[in-house]
Amino acid sequence: MKVKVTTSAVLLLFLVLAIVVPGSLSSAQGQKPKPKVIELKAQKPTTRGDDSNVKDDKETNDPNSQLAAPEQKGGAKTRGGGSCEVRFDNRTRWFVKLYVDGTYRGTISPYGDGVAYTGAGSTRVYARAQFDTGDYLYWGPSDYSCYSGEYIYFRMNP
Repeated sequence: MKVKVTTSAVLLLFLVLAIVVPGSLSSAQGQKPKPKVIELKAQKPTTRGDDSNVKDDKETNDPNSQLAAPEQKGGAKTRGGGSCEVRFDNRTRWFVKLYVDGTYRGTISPYGDGVAYTGAGSTRVYARAQFDTGDYLYWGPSDYSCYSGEYIYFRMNP
């Protein structure tokens, strides 16, 4: 009698493991990686003059731009290359200009959000709020690596 109970218990345990373990493994493998979050407080520059973090501040388009459309915007699905998404989160009461790799990518309103795309690999993100007095506050620059299908949050706090 003891042999039957032990054998039944072992079979029941094996059955439970066969059902539970593969389900938990597949759900862990299907999870998306957590986004990288850059959260910064506003800083005041120590000197006036040109900002070395801004290479291009114009709002025009380059007809020779080589940036490929990201997959979610109709671009081709890639492995390792492609484009990276930068998500800006403005938690201040100011209009903030956004820069990716030193190039102006737009302005977001107070407490607004914005998205910019950049090529995969090493990227520098920077933002600044310009005031009528000529003063400004800035966030960054922050360097990170981001690849196709990944994104990063760049959160600006007052």
